[in-house]
Order: sequence, then C-alpha cells, then structure tokens
Amino acid sequence: MKNLRTYIVYAAVGISGILIGALLFSGGSEPQSLDEHIAEAHTNEDGEIIYTCSMHPQIRQSEPGNCPICSMTLIPVDDNSSEADPNSLVMSQAAMQLAEIETSPVIKSTAISTLRLPGKVAVNQRKSSAISSHIPGRIIDLYVDFKGDYIEEGEPVASIYSPELIAAQQELFETAKYKEQNPTLYQSARRKLELWELPLATIDEIEAENMVMESVDIVSPVSGYVQEINVQRQKHVMEGSLMYEVADLSSVWVMFDAFESNVSVLEVGQKLEFTTPSYPGQSFSGTVDYIDPVIQNSSRSLQFRVEADNEDLRLKPNMLVEGILNAQISEADQLLIPTSAVLWTGTRSVVFVQERGTSEPTFSAREITLGERVGDHYIVIEGLQEGELVVTNGAFKLDSAAQLADKLSMMNRNSETNTTQPEPEHEHHMMMMEMAEVNEDFRDQLVLVISEYLELKNNLVQSNPGAVAASAQQVLSSLNALDMELLDGEDHMEWMSEFPALKTSTESILSSSSLEEQRSSFRDLSAQLIETVKYFQIQGVYYEQFCPMTNNGAGAYWLSEQEEIANPYLGEDMSHCGETIVWLEF
Repeated sequence: MKNLRTYIVYAAVGISGILIGALLFSGGSEPQSLDEHIAEAHTNEDGEIIYTCSMHPQIRQSEPGNCPICSMTLIPVDDNSSEADPNSLVMSQAAMQLAEIETSPVIKSTAISTLRLPGKVAVNQRKSSAISSHIPGRIIDLYVDFKGDYIEEGEPVASIYSPELIAAQQELFETAKYKEQNPTLYQSARRKLELWELPLATIDEIEAENMVMESVDIVSPVSGYVQEINVQRQKHVMEGSLMYEVADLSSVWVMFDAFESNVSVLEVGQKLEFTTPSYPGQSFSGTVDYIDPVIQNSSRSLQFRVEADNEDLRLKPNMLVEGILNAQISEADQLLIPTSAVLWTGTRSVVFVQERGTSEPTFSAREITLGERVGDHYIVIEGLQEGELVVTNGAFKLDSAAQLADKLSMMNRNSETNTTQPEPEHEHHMMMMEMAEVNEDFRDQLVLVISEYLELKNNLVQSNPGAVAASAQQVLSSLNALDMELLDGEDHMEWMSEFPALKTSTESILSSSSLEEQRSSFRDLSAQLIETVKYFQIQGVYYEQFCPMTNNGAGAYWLSEQEEIANPYLGEDMSHCGETIVWLEF
C-alpha cells in the first residue's frame, strides 16, 4: 500500500512534468502552439500520438482513454532517447539550463567520516581517592564540610574522639618507661598509632608531653577536590568508614555516546576534538582510551572514553560537550559521489549519468550499489567509474521524464525495453481501494497539525517555554478541529485510538510548569504522531530522528522537516545530538 501511494505521488509529478518534458526534451524548431508541441513530441513515425499510463508504462495505445489495469487516464508518451541507448534522455543546452541540471564528477579520494558525538565530562576514576577513618570513634568536628572544597595532602579534615586511641596512648606511656629494657614492646605500642595513620609529629608530641589527647586530627593522604561527604559531626564511625571522596581534576574523562552504526570507525588511540557551550569558539582534545564492548539495548548505542588534560581546571565534571571525530573509513581511496546525486531507494539506488561523446546533453539512469555515507558524499561500491558525471541537481525532473517514457528510472527498474510484466489487475484495484479509505480532506487537516507540531519542535530547540506553550495551543486547536466524520472503517477506528493520546500529550505540554516537563510531554506527543504520519501517510518529506542522550539514557524520537539535526530535547546546548533514523516521503 505504501509503495503504491509513492507511485501515485510520482505519477502526479509526472503528469504535470509531461508538459515540461515536452519543452525540455524537444529538438528542432519550436512549435507554434502548445497543442502542436505536444503532438510533435509524442507522435510515432506514422504521425500517430502514442498514449501510455504513468503508473503502467507498458500500456501503449494510439487513442486516448483509460488504463486497462488501474483505470487512470492515459497521457501522451515522450520518446526522447538516444540512438545508442534506449534508456537515454536527450536535451538541448537551453533545456538543460531551463531544468537547472547540474552535474559533478565521480571522484576517487580518501573517505573521511566526520562524526558529531554527544558527551559529558566525568571524573577520572584513576585519580579518585577515598579518605577513611582508621580509628573507631566519634567525630568531634569537620574542618572540610562542603563539596568542591580543595584538600591538600596532609591537611586535617576532621577531629575524632576514640576510647581505643586513649588506651593506645596510655600503653605508649607505659612502654616508654621501659623502652631501654624492652624496646620491642615500646616499638609495638608506637607502631599501633602509626597504623592508625596518625602523623609522626603527633605521635612524638603525645610521647613528649606524656599527656593523653582526648581527640586527634584525621589528615588527608591525598590532594584533590571533595566530590562526596559521607560523615557528619558527632557521628560514630567504625574503623575503615568512608568519610570523603576526593578527585584530582588535573585530568578528566569525557564519556561519549556513539550509535551502533558508528562503531566500525572507533579505535583506541584516536585523537578526538570536542567543544562545549561553556567556552564558545574554543576546542579541546583528548585520546580515546576505552571503548565499551557492550551495546546498550535501549538506545542502540555504546559509550567510549576520552582522557583529556585539565591542568587549568576549565573542564568541570558533568559539563556537556560535543565531540568531532574525523575517521578514515578505509586505507584505500574510494569512489565518492555527492548525496544530492542519489535517488535513494536503499543500498541499490539510482543516479542519472551524463553520457560522453554525444552531440547534445544525454542522460540515462543507472542503478548503483552504495556503501557508507561520509559527510556530504556516499561511497560507491559498484556501478560508476571515476570521472563520470552524475546529476546533482534536477535528477527528479529527469526521473519523472524517464518514468513517463517507460525508461529506466527510480520507480521503473525494468523498462519496456527490458522485461516489464503487467501486474495482476485485482491487486491494483485492491490497493486503490485501500488508498481511497483515507479521506484527502482529512489528510489536509492533518498536514496543518504536522506544520504546527514542527513549529512546536523548533521552539523547544530554542528553549523558549512561552513560545512552546503557544505552539502547543495551536496544535491542540487543530487537533480538536479535525473532522473524524470524514473517516470510515479501519481508518476511523485507527484515528479513534490515536486521537486521545495526541490530545492528552498536547494538553500535558500546556499544563507543564517547566521546560523539562514540556520536553517530557513532547516525547510522548512525538512517539504517537510518528505513528499517525506513517499510518495516514501525510503528504510531504519528514525525517524521523533519534537522540540517545535524553530520557535518562533511554533516548527519544521526534519528527523534523530537515535532515540536519536540531535536537528539541537538549536545546541549544546539544542541538546537534542525534541521528536521522528514517526518511519518510509520501
């Protein structure tokens, strides 16, 4: 059903394009009128006008009428082809300029994939330490009592009262009296205090004054910034109780998320640059030192780690960053063509190639095998050679003309010159009936809802809660104005099941008290609206996009009118985080 609807779209374009095609692909002198031009462009050798069906080009008749397969009105056939290749289209230079046809050569070059990856600064766990109590007792005072405070090695952090410590001091006093006669016993008593991490100066002071200290200071064995405090004043602690977590931030980790499709270009030891909104116009760098061996099932992504120097302490834990990784796809040079040249239908897609050695511009469709997309180019696995010219602008116009003339095209992989077989008549009637079930007026009303949804999405990208609420009100008004009486059968039941979820999530955006709540409700609205667009096949081109960083790492989807990522969940801070999952065109 979906493919047939796509055919109908191309047929509609083709019907309007046949008149343009008559102008673009005509040779010789200009006709004196539109009727004369059509007649000249579509007559056979005997002077008869040949009619065909835009949906079934194998149908050829000398008289107008309806297609015997799908009952569509027949249209005149265009027969601009080169003598060498029956699938070629011939144009004049003037027609080529009128159609704004542009070409680019197939190049052979190093395939560099530029990845933009979301990430977050984290503490370098190799430089993280714990400060523990080695003495059981009660905390009298805390000298460091807030997160972020800096501690020097050897600095007192707390004082503790401990009966065990008092007993150990008394033992030292007693053994000190007989240290000449029994030095082993004396050293054992002194060693006990050393094992409790009391500084040697403190032990010497206790012994010299021969007076029990009721409380002693606990000192830090390391330098760093306090990350966590796990103790309070007057709290009893056991030997080994964790008191502080301290981190040296002169080196940090930056944790990045990479989609499953990007895993092949990641390697330990790669250099990676990254930027942060906190320092516009500045970049930082680091080295990939760890790649997670497990893909997260919920987001279909994995984490990898970059270690970066941070002597100036500008990078703060939990700071959001965007990584830029330039990865070479392979050591050998690859054939590359611009993405705009591809009429994308999957791995095997179609391009239009300008033929060489012809007196007039001549173009023909060619099926090729694509590899990975690298920036603004695709790698070509099979079907093209270096130096050939591919059409990068105007390919859809050529494809429309080729489709009408029953030549090789995106929708007509087997032209009449090859082996097009008519499809069973009943299948087409069944599909046409399925298309008729969705009322066109209802589709038009849904187009307005989509338009206002896209405005809502753009306001979320700008992090403007007031504009978000206003857009949500427009979406809700358009939803309430939809006339469900235009639908019947399964379409009516489908809409009855979808409408409550759409309305509830939109109302939730309106009642949200913060931008975070608006984005959470927008996630629910987007999930439902994507299903609506797919079911009712709303006319237009939409990009289903996904971000793995939002929703507590579970990720979220949204619809966009453009392929370039503009993330509504993370706003301007991480506006490029995400990936286009599906390209929807109806």
